[in-house]
Amino acid sequence: MSREKEKVEKRKYSRVKVSFPVECIVLPERKSFFYTVSKDLSLGGVRILSEKFLPKDQEVKVNINLIDEMALIKAKVVWCSKERYSERYYAGLRFLEINEQDKTNLNNFIRKVS
Repeated sequence: MSREKEKVEKRKYSRVKVSFPVECIVLPERKSFFYTVSKDLSLGGVRILSEKFLPKDQEVKVNINLIDEMALIKAKVVWCSKERYSERYYAGLRFLEINEQDKTNLNNFIRKVS
C-alpha cells in the first residue's frame, strides 16, 4: 500500500478543493488577525495559504464565508510549511469547536461545491 493511500485512509472526513476568503483570529489574545484564502475544506478542518507563518498547536478562530452563511470556528494548527519558491505558507487547521448550526451550514456548503 502506498504511503499516500495510507494518508487518505486516515482522514475522518473527505476534503473538497475550494478557494474562499478566510479571516484568522490568533488566540488567546484576539488582538492579532489576518485574511487568507482556503485551498481545501472538510468537516474536520481547512487548509489555507497564508503570508503568515503559524506555529504548530497555535489556536485560531477562523471566520469562513459559506456564501449564504458565516461560520466562526475554533481551530488548531496541525502543520505549517513554506510554499516552494514563495514567501507564503500552507497550513493545515483542525477544527476544535464547532456549534451544530455551523456544522450543518458547513456540511451543506461542502455538498454544494463537491
